[in-house]
Amino acid sequence: MGQGTSHMEVRLETRVENPTNGKEPQGLALIAHGRLGGTFDQPPVRLLAEYLRDKRQMRVVTWNARGMGRSEGGNEWTDFGTWTGDAGISDYHRMLRESMTTYVKDFPDAHSIPLFLCGYSAGAIFAGCTRPSPSFPQFSPAHYILISYPVDLNPIIGLHKTGSYYRSVEALIQGFGWENLPAEFHGKEPEVAGVFTVTGQFEALFYYVWTGILKGKDARNILTQVVVPGAEHDWKGKAPCIVAEVDKWLSNR
Repeated sequence: MGQGTSHMEVRLETRVENPTNGKEPQGLALIAHGRLGGTFDQPPVRLLAEYLRDKRQMRVVTWNARGMGRSEGGNEWTDFGTWTGDAGISDYHRMLRESMTTYVKDFPDAHSIPLFLCGYSAGAIFAGCTRPSPSFPQFSPAHYILISYPVDLNPIIGLHKTGSYYRSVEALIQGFGWENLPAEFHGKEPEVAGVFTVTGQFEALFYYVWTGILKGKDARNILTQVVVPGAEHDWKGKAPCIVAEVDKWLSNR
């Protein structure tokens, strides 16, 4: 996926947070942020991180994408592979493997560990294209939280990769069908605990076309979709609604 610098491993400014009450984490969550000046302090990312850390008692890992904050590398304006998502997906894969490795080392007796793969906007694409490695049996099947998946911008972000990005999420709920499934899965999608999409009411029309397609493909019966009234893609003043909807979803499971 991608060429040149998009494949190079770069140092990313990373924030690893454990529950503030000092107790041992009860799970692991990763959250990727959006683009065009986005950082790990964007409200949709930051508020979800605090919720998963404190209410759900999880270790939460966030990071600034390449070229943002103190992260090295070119950003989406300076590197084609970063623009089309190659670097973001590669970095999400790496962050997940490293985080799972560290968690198991820190808590060697832990088992059935809840795992959350989350992302906002372009970060939702990166999360949706990531699968936890089967070499970590200590973890339970992953929950996916996809905030404002950028349907209308996907063709601009992904260019010729757009279809694959859509199919990556569709495969999570179908259990099959993604051509870029890593070879270690031998053609079989891993089990998934749930896929939760949350978007603002004023996302563009094609978002609702896509969510309708997703609903029709939910063979695993694991998909929950929520639309928040009055919210837009940037969630100005409405970001706390993301946490409220995620909490409802998890509390009813």
